[in-house]
Amino acid sequence: MSILKCNVVLLSLMVAMTYGAVNYNGASIREVADDVMVHGEGPFWDHENNVLYFVDISQHRVYRFFENHLEYVQLDTDVSFVIPVRGQQGLFVIGLGTTLASLRWNLNEKTNKVVKLTTVDSNKPGNRWNDAKADTNGYLWAGTMGFEDAAGNIPPGRGTLYKLNDNSCFESLEPVLPGVSVSNGLAWNGDSTRMYYIDSPTKQIAVFNYNPDTASISNRKTFYDFKTDNIPGVPDGMTIDVNGDLWIANYDGAQVLHVSGTSGKLLGKLKIPAEKVSSVTFGGPQMDKLYVTTISRGVTPEKFHEYPMTGKVLEVSGLGVRGTKNNRIREKCFRPS
Repeated sequence: MSILKCNVVLLSLMVAMTYGAVNYNGASIREVADDVMVHGEGPFWDHENNVLYFVDISQHRVYRFFENHLEYVQLDTDVSFVIPVRGQQGLFVIGLGTTLASLRWNLNEKTNKVVKLTTVDSNKPGNRWNDAKADTNGYLWAGTMGFEDAAGNIPPGRGTLYKLNDNSCFESLEPVLPGVSVSNGLAWNGDSTRMYYIDSPTKQIAVFNYNPDTASISNRKTFYDFKTDNIPGVPDGMTIDVNGDLWIANYDGAQVLHVSGTSGKLLGKLKIPAEKVSSVTFGGPQMDKLYVTTISRGVTPEKFHEYPMTGKVLEVSGLGVRGTKNNRIREKCFRPS
């Protein structure tokens, strides 16, 4: 074989390894449990303990899936996210209505304790927390949304994206982006220079310059628009893989979108047998599983038949890509309780 031909073959193999490794249609999808969620959301993979956490907003529950066993904490109002605190086993931050609270829930223990920390949007009745993430510094970014009626209508502009500033802790949360409608997916790239953000009704993924020294954002731009590829529904939760590419839950689209984190181009579609796909995160011991939450609220019997995994929490294997680890919240403002 000539050197030129050898180089061409090698280049082809490199291209195949870089761009052809992701397996959408041949990936394996299984239910992690038989339970049907009304409003499954906010999956978080705890890589230190190999535990999957998530919530059911409407049933007011925080779940954990540990050693093939599903358990939950029953709360008294909508719970929108659950994120562990760095360096403290069994301590989490949760969004409870519009209250930020801590949850003490140790592995292999049935008991739990909730402590309310602070409340936002007190002048906006009906609002609640929605999606949240910790950034690379461990700062909590959490957003709110207006009341969603039975028909799915949400008043525009009543939500805010907040940041927990641990200089003042719970005296006040910093309102970073006011006037959003449904504050949703968040992700940061590997070198912490970009923050991706979703306000669902815009049908867009925005990107900001992110300054890791100040944990601040600037220079908002539209990164990906659903209209570009005629994508149905809206973007919901989001995560990022080790290649810096985005995986976006497509609510009312029965799929997860794979979008280049550099060019903003659609790379592929992972079909999901549930129409209302709400959020995604990578997990598993090798970080090569994609966990997907879905929603059954408002789904007709006909749609259940069409989408048989509606309301299930799903594990997708065989995609050929690994994800990044979820960030925990920095511990300065939190003490064992």
